Amino acid sequence: MDEIQIAKSKAEILDKLANSGNYPDNPTGRVSAKLGGEEVDWERISGVTAELARWRARATNRDFRTVLEETELRVTVELARILEPTLDPVLKGLREVVVEEEEEGGLCGVCQEEMEVGEDVRAMGCMHKFHVFCIYKWLKHKNVCPLCRYSGVTDQ
Repeated sequence: MDEIQIAKSKAEILDKLANSGNYPDNPTGRVSAKLGGEEVDWERISGVTAELARWRARATNRDFRTVLEETELRVTVELARILEPTLDPVLKGLREVVVEEEEEGGLCGVCQEEMEVGEDVRAMGCMHKFHVFCIYKWLKHKNVCPLCRYSGVTDQ
């Protein structure tokens, strides 16, 4: 299991906890005081994360604690990417774009800085691309594309 698979498992557990009333095994939606299946699954996934870090630490002859922190950070970043559209409606209408080596990244329409290979970039429905932080800040104040005024974003 890698960081992406671990993050997906955590997202599924969080979804089940958030929507517990929608699952047949918990029709009341009540959270009990005893350790439930989701909590057990969460602990199991945490153990898988530690095992991945232990394996990597041995393979690279590095300190386990350092590798564990790096692995947990990567899992958290992947989990944030999975949950991103559910956290803020501004981000729902944006499509994740990867700037690849063979293409020029172009300029961000908000900050006018070059978009680098591997950078976190988002495209709107009009296909204009922006740094995720730049377009997020823009859309929090104006609900249109800063370049063409495309308005098919999200309701705020």
